[in-house]
Amino acid sequence: MIGATSKTGRYLVARLVAEGYAVTAIGRDPGRLAVLDLKGDPKAEARRADLTQPETMRAALAGADQVISLAHASFTAALLDALPDKCERVVLTGSMRRFTKLPDPAGAAVAAGEAAFGASGRAGVMLHPGLIYGPPEERNVNRIFRYVERWPRGAPVPFPLPAGGRATVQPLFIDDLIEAFIGALTRDEAPGEPVVVGGPEPIAYRDFVGACARALGRRAFVVPLPVGLIAPLGSVARALGLRAAPTRAELRRMTEDKAFDVTPMRERLGVTPRSFEDGLALKLERGWG
Repeated sequence: MIGATSKTGRYLVARLVAEGYAVTAIGRDPGRLAVLDLKGDPKAEARRADLTQPETMRAALAGADQVISLAHASFTAALLDALPDKCERVVLTGSMRRFTKLPDPAGAAVAAGEAAFGASGRAGVMLHPGLIYGPPEERNVNRIFRYVERWPRGAPVPFPLPAGGRATVQPLFIDDLIEAFIGALTRDEAPGEPVVVGGPEPIAYRDFVGACARALGRRAFVVPLPVGLIAPLGSVARALGLRAAPTRAELRRMTEDKAFDVTPMRERLGVTPRSFEDGLALKLERGWG
């Protein structure tokens, strides 16, 4: 598995080892590889390799029957070149940003990676996740929680949002993402066209932040502001050490709807994603900060 030391990779490695797979965990940083939880399984090992150094990746992947990559889709061509001939299935990571209509080099790189994979003739699938939340170290929900906690108890919490937070997002709980990767690796129905993996339905950003506030027993209210006014406020907040503030690029993306049909996720990957409220409750139960 490539990207084994990433935020998602650590959880996926632990799950694959627990499922009894012979896991080769691949990453660039020897120090981070050394602390992966391989549960003492003799079938599991860590290997150092870098997609910018093709010879190291070819050596690390030698003998692999199945490959999961959590590397950015911009590395797709390099990964495909490093795969052994015997590899029977490859699972790649894309992003919902592939569908943006905004100028976005990262989204364009995902689209290019998807095209390269489709042209390769390799068996497998690319997954396009959206906003991921759940782990203690994630920033998507955590920064909202931190923002809420800075406001006095009993006072409603103001959220400046572009366009009043009417655009939609489709947040995905980490456990559902892990299940999606397992399904992409194991199910006969999985290979083929890319699959969007997201929450069960799109929700407006104003409802997204409202649910986060309610999960902490607080009440939010939205302050509609244009991006041009919110972005400078965010720059000041970050200068003061308030990490909750989104960047200008993030604010622009918050004006664009993310609304996708997750029927293929259910039917091809075998995953029915949980609601945002249920995911938040589980995140708080496990501890978030």
